[in-house]
Amino acid sequence: MFEKALRTAALCGSFSALFATAQTPICAIQGAGATSPYNGQTVTTTGIVTAAFQGTGTLQGFYLEDPNCDGLITTSNGIFVYSTSITNVGVGDRMQVTGTVVEYQGLTEINNITGVVVLGTGTVTPTDITLPIASVSDWERYEGMLLRFPGTLMVTDNEDWVQYGELLMSPGRVWQPTNNTDPNDAISSGTNSTGNNNVAAINAAAALNARSSILLDDGRTNTYPTPIPWMGPQGTLRCGSTVNNLTGVLHYSYNAYRLQPAGSIPMVHAVRPDPPDVGGNILIASYNLHNYWSSLGGFGAANAGELDRQRTKLVAALVAMDADAFVLCELQNNDIAWVDLIDALNAAYGSTVYLGIEDNAGFGTKSAIFYKQGSLAPVTPLYSLYNSTFERAHITQGFELTSNGARFLLSSLHFHSKLCDNATGDNLDQSDGQGCYNARRRDQANALVTYWAGIRSTTGINAQLVMGDLNSYYQEDPVDVIRANGFSTLVPEGIANYSYRYQAVFGAIDHAFGTAELINALTGAAPWAISSDEPQQMDYPDAYLAFYQPDAYRSSDHDPLMVGLSASALVTGVEEAIDRNVDVRFYFDPITFNARWEGTDIRNVDIVDALGRSASVRVGAGTADLSDLPAGAYTWRCTMNGNGRMATGRFIKW
Repeated sequence: MFEKALRTAALCGSFSALFATAQTPICAIQGAGATSPYNGQTVTTTGIVTAAFQGTGTLQGFYLEDPNCDGLITTSNGIFVYSTSITNVGVGDRMQVTGTVVEYQGLTEINNITGVVVLGTGTVTPTDITLPIASVSDWERYEGMLLRFPGTLMVTDNEDWVQYGELLMSPGRVWQPTNNTDPNDAISSGTNSTGNNNVAAINAAAALNARSSILLDDGRTNTYPTPIPWMGPQGTLRCGSTVNNLTGVLHYSYNAYRLQPAGSIPMVHAVRPDPPDVGGNILIASYNLHNYWSSLGGFGAANAGELDRQRTKLVAALVAMDADAFVLCELQNNDIAWVDLIDALNAAYGSTVYLGIEDNAGFGTKSAIFYKQGSLAPVTPLYSLYNSTFERAHITQGFELTSNGARFLLSSLHFHSKLCDNATGDNLDQSDGQGCYNARRRDQANALVTYWAGIRSTTGINAQLVMGDLNSYYQEDPVDVIRANGFSTLVPEGIANYSYRYQAVFGAIDHAFGTAELINALTGAAPWAISSDEPQQMDYPDAYLAFYQPDAYRSSDHDPLMVGLSASALVTGVEEAIDRNVDVRFYFDPITFNARWEGTDIRNVDIVDALGRSASVRVGAGTADLSDLPAGAYTWRCTMNGNGRMATGRFIKW
């Protein structure tokens, strides 16, 4: 008794607590609701210390738990005791505490401590919790208790890690509902782009997300804690990092239940990935650059130092991908930003490796195509669609491979964002999981698929690759529109294929689509997770200078996509459909615009445009000068003497 009295005196400077006799069990103090039935009353209770946070910058208190309280699942056996003066509490102490019950910002706690007695020691076995829990409201029944999450939990959000020492933990990645569930079609392969027949499934998925995560805190209350908890060997803490058998006490503050650690956290850090291997010998990539602006202090860098760091990180990403062509979004809509970036990119290579294609139509930001002049050559005019349906121009360029003359169309995508600024009517959030301006994005998709069909018809190039930021997840209406018009998604849906994280949920809003002719040459497609898994503080602003690294990681808020193509599987721009019973060959030179033909007993050669009209050409003996023909797709017809048989084929003039 004497030793206990001495320790009590050290704890609270008084022997008065030794004589407290009336006990109120912890579970009775907590009660079955969110508010304690003893709120505002002085109580004496007993429990075992499960975790203690003492000293400035911490929670300044400890958690008591009575594992043998009342056995009811509806009442918590744990409670937080707040005191700035009690500083030598040890985990495992069995303590009697007298103080006032208070509801502090939604947390039931005991403060204004007037008596503390150490009665001995004890142990508490953590209560096992499996995610998802049955209901978000169930967390209240575990408030203040020592919990364990058996198995593996993954870091699925690190947005507040640097500033507040917080991580969101879940059994796996938490997905945007419309990434995997279609608001219109119960079967995700459906391509309906209107209606809301499946919205109940969207709501169910959102509810499941809310029940599938727990916030891990670091037990401290100061912002930008030093050292940052759980820092990894690469100077970061990526989403995808894991913890086995996470254990801590359940706290409530700032409108969220959170786990405060009981001991060390065995974090297994996710490693930064190298660029994915997508195969092929032609590589095309797309990347949203997160506002690369030459004008300082606006949407991009605030000053020259920030712009330099932003440029350094973006160039590191582009060089690492080393694509034959890039489709780039969110360049400032002027002739300075894209030139600045391509100059820096070429400087990194030591020569003019890349040339750029762009259109200034629109406002705010624009898209551009950078291509390797050693691999690709433009063989069509630059096609650009911009009208009142769009915020920026959508561009398409026809390329020829310098290796074998094969051709394909490369098109940019960047649709209206989901932000609700100035939204009205159908562009308001329709509560179907697709956010604001879904109607506008759907209109943009409809306009583009018609426009692209015209380009394919005009050029005769049917292999088309479309890449960019759709601001729409896999199962949303704009994607359905594109898939319903002859395109397939090239990056398959799956747990590794995401490009964006927003408010702790993952999904793909950056997409690559291809026509059937393009699919024939596809060798692989994948995102490179360099941004969405990284904390925002790894970016370039001055406020994050202490964490800056001059590499590709967190060079944007999106992940780039990479598509591999087999050059030999792409067809050339000139298609020949020859009647093998007729000995005729027709050749068209796209550089000199000269045509020649070879065969036996040819009567005449006609050249017909897309509308079936005979073209006026100067025809010589086996040759024709077609330089005066307008650009477009043409059909040639060779008729034979004697049997009147005909051979036909097609060619393209740019």
